[in-house]
Amino acid sequence: MRSTRIAIVLTIAFGAFCWPAGAASAKDDTASARASIVEGKTASISSYPWLAFISYDGPVEESGCTGTVVAPRLILTAGHCVLTGTGKVAVASHFAVLTGTGDLREAAPERVSAVSQVLVFPGYQPARALNDAALLVLAAPVAAPALPLASAADEALLAGGTPIAIAGWGLTSFIPPQAPAILQEGQTAVQSTQLCQRKLRRVLPAYKPANQLCVRSQLGTGTGLCDGDSGGPGIAHRPDGSPVQIGIVSLKGALDCDPGTPQVLARADIVSPWVVAWTAAVEHGATAPAVVVPDVELPPVTRREAEIIALIGLEADFGNRFLGGRYHRIACVRINREKVKCRVQWLRGVHLYRGGITVYTALPREGTIYNYRYKIRRFNVNCWINNLHPIQACNPGLFSK
Repeated sequence: MRSTRIAIVLTIAFGAFCWPAGAASAKDDTASARASIVEGKTASISSYPWLAFISYDGPVEESGCTGTVVAPRLILTAGHCVLTGTGKVAVASHFAVLTGTGDLREAAPERVSAVSQVLVFPGYQPARALNDAALLVLAAPVAAPALPLASAADEALLAGGTPIAIAGWGLTSFIPPQAPAILQEGQTAVQSTQLCQRKLRRVLPAYKPANQLCVRSQLGTGTGLCDGDSGGPGIAHRPDGSPVQIGIVSLKGALDCDPGTPQVLARADIVSPWVVAWTAAVEHGATAPAVVVPDVELPPVTRREAEIIALIGLEADFGNRFLGGRYHRIACVRINREKVKCRVQWLRGVHLYRGGITVYTALPREGTIYNYRYKIRRFNVNCWINNLHPIQACNPGLFSK
């Protein structure tokens, strides 16, 4: 369930988020990338007994998301959490679901469930991040209780100012990445439509309150969502004090997971009738609803976006080797609609770092993502200056992803 690669997920376009996995970074340490709450605190699973940790281990990629038990054999999560890098619905057997524990180090086999079917909400529109929901059908029922979903009767809870609880595992800091194994929790609140439309203008120009909520903590005090919280619940309380899920975590509003920037949730009341129908089918043998596969198109990437991604990726992977350097240079050329190649160079002490980084768009299980790979060599600067063929003469170190 752990990984050592950090993929940079941007919200320049529609940047949904979960934690991707892959090769080791260029740093000497091995930082894990998973999902969690920025500025949150440790929580007990007894406070969130419906939470599920979703692990995906595919032939090309690994990742994880959060989910909610909504029936003994059904886990609700984000639609983008069940898509592969090509936009296809992921194979069910590549998923595993952990319930009943808040500490990922205590993932006893009896708490890990296999998945028999992956279902995407028929109204999911990946390119617009609308109705971002999916269900995982488990091979066997779990003992964890189900969290009720909001319905039309809960409309009052969608108003600005409603307190919302959030919880998840993983990244409590984006750069440097910090991923605790123990469940974290935080508090936030629903924001007004006007604030959401204004603050999300550059991230989600087509913010649609009929299908989406945005939440934000108190300025200067609060907690926020970060990479991998995707699919987790936004939990409110009904007048009688009972918890109810009013949202499904879909988008973060800032690249660095700033809690002061609004984050977007899919409205749970929109998908709850579909969940009810599948609950009847899976648990009681009723007729199953139609299975719909979303139409996915990869987004473009611009030179400017590629420069930002390259900069943040090098900061994350090289740390002070990059941040403590001088004369940084990133020069990018667009190869096609979904790919940009950049030449990078910087000086750190007696070492010159030179190479290339390719930025591209893909759908590795998290809606729209901008990812990158690179090959960068480290030369002794004097050797590099004094040789016409420094790669052959200087025995440079090689960093690649």
